[in-house]
Amino acid sequence: MFDELVHKPVRRKVVYSRMLEELQQAIRSGQLPPKSRILSEPELCERYGISRVSVRTALAKLEKEGLIVKKNGLGSFVCDPADPAFSPPRELYDIAINLTQTDFNISWYHTKIYLAAANAVARHPMKLSLVNRISAELITPDHWKGVFALSLDQNPDLETIAGRGIGVILFNRISRHPDIASVYVDYFEESRRAVQHLQEKGFRKIALVTPVDSTSCANERVNGYLKALNRSFPDPELFCRLVQNRPDAEYTAAMIEYLKTHRPDAVYIPFGAHFLPFAAAARRLGIRIPEDMSVVSFDDIGEMRNFCGFPFGYVKMPLAQMTEDAIQYLADRIADKKHVPVLKRCYSATLEFAD
Repeated sequence: MFDELVHKPVRRKVVYSRMLEELQQAIRSGQLPPKSRILSEPELCERYGISRVSVRTALAKLEKEGLIVKKNGLGSFVCDPADPAFSPPRELYDIAINLTQTDFNISWYHTKIYLAAANAVARHPMKLSLVNRISAELITPDHWKGVFALSLDQNPDLETIAGRGIGVILFNRISRHPDIASVYVDYFEESRRAVQHLQEKGFRKIALVTPVDSTSCANERVNGYLKALNRSFPDPELFCRLVQNRPDAEYTAAMIEYLKTHRPDAVYIPFGAHFLPFAAAARRLGIRIPEDMSVVSFDDIGEMRNFCGFPFGYVKMPLAQMTEDAIQYLADRIADKKHVPVLKRCYSATLEFAD
């Protein structure tokens, strides 16, 4: 028994290593079962005839090995992996995500992603840290172990960061770089399918409501619309062109002006952020949806059905699953970088139409 071990005489010149070895052996063999209390520091000092500094050094080694856990005011106990109260504290690795608190107030998209990511990291020794921007100057290996990059089409800093051995995953964008992972939806194909569905329902005058944007995200959605219609450019009569980054009230006013003189039988909205201004415009003009006009929007905005007052279709992306897979990838890369391949995964969206 352990009681016999600690009462054997020891030689002073080897007490440090002997004490450490005896405790290690007693714990690993089960002589000291999980949750057992280790002798106190004064008791160990007296038993081995060594200083408290030496005892603390030995106990610190045992704690680092994950064999014991210290509890303030109670002493040291043998770890029990099955009981969080007796498990060693996990080292939490910082994962940078380029969000700020204000993003949650203005973007349903960012809020969904953050909540899903926060839920996913809770299952790993990781924590999310919000950063205003992702830069090679900020993200260095001495502090960061991973990067969850949102809405970054082209960012050379990501390549630099990945080259330093930090795990990087691009969310809902495609990365061609061999060291940068990406989880994404094929915007082009999902837009083409959405518009094609409207065509199959018999709609022929399908208007496009969007600002002109040079990002690949916007281009792919618009190009998918054009592909379905077999066009290279939008039909001027079926194009409600918006000005980028304007208040919702201005979007609503622009849509009202368009709908006063143009009455398509269906509308495709590539970005969910423009759906509510459109709903307001339709309401102002007394347009009944879907009786007078069918509406389909890209983005996972199904919750808006609860308060917009009419049914509509939308392209639902599997954002929660994409987020969970992204976090799992970063966790796997942190644990075993050499044997975890860079993730490149395309997800299929679901066409949620109000038929």
